[in-house]
Amino acid sequence: MVAVFQLDEKTVYAEDEEWRCELEDGSVVGLGVVFEAVDLAGTRGFEDEEYSVIVEAEIVPWPESLDEEVILEVSEEENPSRERLIFDLYRHHGGVPVNIDALQPARASCGASAFVADQVVRSQKTASGQTIEVRHFRTVEDALRFTREFYVIMASIVFEFLDWVLDQPLGHGTGWEKIRSLSKGEFS
Repeated sequence: MVAVFQLDEKTVYAEDEEWRCELEDGSVVGLGVVFEAVDLAGTRGFEDEEYSVIVEAEIVPWPESLDEEVILEVSEEENPSRERLIFDLYRHHGGVPVNIDALQPARASCGASAFVADQVVRSQKTASGQTIEVRHFRTVEDALRFTREFYVIMASIVFEFLDWVLDQPLGHGTGWEKIRSLSKGEFS
């Protein structure tokens, strides 16, 4: 059963007992996904855009899987709540980016999901030159409503091919290295 927590006015977190990975030393790390509604209004290409909000998603370890040094480094409070620790970890170190819309093309999923929130789907070129479809929402509220009612459900599919997701390069290592560094405190 997926649990969803509101981290702040534009960020939600989802986790499930089954969302886990095993590191090379045999340790098991619980995982969740942080979804952040990002308003691109005022940025290059979005100066006058009515649908300027997108949702970014990143996989992060559960607080219970974090190295004590990582907890001390990211904690902004002496005894942070679990949700606060997740939010602080995400803000300080980020996670492993994942494109939930890559699981099913955004235009193909518009049947039931299109009625959940006011949205448009646009093609966008990635840094590697690949064309992907990206959902754009009118408001942060629309984006978060869609996240809770669609992206959180679709996130479970990501964990069916988690090895592939974590094998992808992140610029400095792979997703495996990112999860290991946060859970073991091994930063390069």
